Amino acid sequence: MTCKPQMPHTAWPFFDDVHRELAVTFLLWVGDSLAKFEADEGNDGKAARIIFRLLGEAGWLRDTIVPSRSDSGPRIDLRRICLMREILGYGSAIADVAFSEPWLAAIPIALFGSAGQRREFVDPFSEGVCLPAFALSEPGAGSDVASIETTATPSGSGFVSSGLKTWTSNSGLADVYVVFARMADSATAGEISAFLVKGDHPAVTLERRLQVLPPHTVSTLRFEECLVDSSCLLGQPDSGFKIAMTALELFRPTVAAATLGFARRAMDEAVNRSTERVAFRKPISDHQLIQAKLADMAVKTDAAALLTYRAAWAHDIGLASIGREASIAKLYSSETAQEVVDQALQIFGGLGVVHGSVVERLYRHVRAFRIFDGTSEIQKLIIAKHVLKR
Repeated sequence: MTCKPQMPHTAWPFFDDVHRELAVTFLLWVGDSLAKFEADEGNDGKAARIIFRLLGEAGWLRDTIVPSRSDSGPRIDLRRICLMREILGYGSAIADVAFSEPWLAAIPIALFGSAGQRREFVDPFSEGVCLPAFALSEPGAGSDVASIETTATPSGSGFVSSGLKTWTSNSGLADVYVVFARMADSATAGEISAFLVKGDHPAVTLERRLQVLPPHTVSTLRFEECLVDSSCLLGQPDSGFKIAMTALELFRPTVAAATLGFARRAMDEAVNRSTERVAFRKPISDHQLIQAKLADMAVKTDAAALLTYRAAWAHDIGLASIGREASIAKLYSSETAQEVVDQALQIFGGLGVVHGSVVERLYRHVRAFRIFDGTSEIQKLIIAKHVLKR
């Protein structure tokens, strides 16, 4: 990385000493081990798979989902995940994808899976060996999860599932898919179930790899009369909608953290460029219009950080639900990151639109985060719902 992120916000009371130590050690490791992936633009998933394995071998995935010795379920330190995504987002978009998308798929198995399912999938995930994928969205059901059309029909000692899933990360690479399907003849969201389908299942085919702006390994999958045993049911029957919403609620603060990393990188690049670029016989950082841009960027970036880590902290101290906090963080941070990156590109001038430059990459990468994992419009609806409840 040409810039090294400064992380003074780890001194805030949202964090414990263990988080402050993590920020230092993980930042050093990323700089040493993942710098070569910084400019990677491939979305075939090969680099993401390599990075995922490196994260596992180095032990970074082991503490993302900590098994519990009681019946309360595993412990998730959301502040830890957010710090890691912020650092990865700052350094490499593909590294953030390699870390975050498998983690999203591991959450449902960790929180709702049986002891056997956790041993089979979560334990090897923690070692970087088992790559899980989250198969929820469909061509006709993105934000409207309740409208999914993939079906699961009881058959003998298992279920037969058929349908299309799209925007599934690590498609064709994953070792296991968390698949959400409507039970046959069901018409309500409460009758959606979740299943674990092995990546090498012969009835699962890669329909089309999607070429998108950021380096995301997303594709469309077809499930054609896919027979799975009843032991592949995740959680209780008809609990799929709750499982999906729980996973996304936990994931959204980490999305905010990744975009926070984008914003911090864009601002650092802009500050450096403004002190080097000369216009009208002086550095452009001496011009008040540039100073005003930098001030706005600083204020919005700090506000995004506060909202992001408030949401993660609220979860970690045991708040029953962080739906409101998670949506506020995801909405504000993703929208702010878009603005900050855009202003950074403006400060770079013509060099900002040169393909492959840092700010040009950030400009393409950041845009998708206002859509993925719940659009900004959906986040506003969730926030308003919570406000009206009060």
